[in-house]
Amino acid sequence: MATKQSETLLEDKRAAIVRLVLAHYPAAQGVYLFGSYGTADERPDSDVDVALLLPPDEAERAGSLALSDLHIELATALSRDVDLLNARLVSTVFQKAIIFGELLYCADRYAVDEFEMLTLSYYQKLNEERAEILAEFRRTGRAYTV
Repeated sequence: MATKQSETLLEDKRAAIVRLVLAHYPAAQGVYLFGSYGTADERPDSDVDVALLLPPDEAERAGSLALSDLHIELATALSRDVDLLNARLVSTVFQKAIIFGELLYCADRYAVDEFEMLTLSYYQKLNEERAEILAEFRRTGRAYTV
């Protein structure tokens, strides 16, 4: 069970994430925290998974955020390894994990809602397209037929 002190510390860290993101990307439409950090599944070695929803043109310009100054500042501020993702540029499966995380910041409700709706739609289509493959894998236990 989380203590009041640990809850306050987690809130401070969430606020630090948003503050640092906005210092680097003031046009951010949304900031997500996903993965095990801050949940009942957190382990001492859990990293912090953060995803930014940027306007499409800025997302394209920013590219991968893995080696950005923001990535380094977040890791320093949180005293943890950080995975920093550009939400518009990752796979549909990753996008689904992101939107089922926690939305820490929302500057543009329409953009966030559109991103989440499209992600769910693409994820559903992906599952329909791969249904036969997954069924065969469950039946045979083999991922590849050589």
